[in-house]
Amino acid sequence: MNPADIAFACVLALSAIIAALIAGRARPAARDYLRFAAALYLALALCNALAALLPTATTLIFSDAVMLVVCALAPPALAFALFAAFEHPPSSIVAAIFLALASGAGIAAAASGTPVLSLAPLSVSVLAMLALCARRWSTEKRATSHAFLSACSLLGGAAAVGGESGRTALMLFSAAALLGFALASARRSRVAIVNRRDLRGPVAIGEKG
Repeated sequence: MNPADIAFACVLALSAIIAALIAGRARPAARDYLRFAAALYLALALCNALAALLPTATTLIFSDAVMLVVCALAPPALAFALFAAFEHPPSSIVAAIFLALASGAGIAAAASGTPVLSLAPLSVSVLAMLALCARRWSTEKRATSHAFLSACSLLGGAAAVGGESGRTALMLFSAAALLGFALASARRSRVAIVNRRDLRGPVAIGEKG
């Protein structure tokens, strides 16, 4: 039993719970994708904690399989959450197709033991996130900086996949990325709501619109 791995799994689990709570302040479309990603990372944390408590061949193999599926499926969910927060709700058909493809890539990576298959949807998602950040940088630097750093964290976690130390690094990078995306989406949605209220508010007589 490795106490450090258990502690890092607890950090990821706590981050997933906090991100799910923060998601309540985001737009409904972004909220659903954020909570889906949080549930995936929570499952990863629980599997890693189980593997740390009972380091048998079965638990380690199962933990690695879950890790590859989460690495493939969670980043696209976060990308759709960011798109819903920064732009508009994505098409449900497009989201379903892309998430199904990402899930298939993760399952194929777990079944074949080829991590690169799960990194393909992650890479596409990170590129989409960086494009969104570049598009919104001039108007919302704080929210986009959160999203940019979170996307970089996903890349850092992907680079660390493999081995015991890689699993630990992945949990820490994933925790940081999940919280960052939750903050970026919640902040962006709150600004949009405030601006909408300002535009719809009454204008006093004599004031210029």
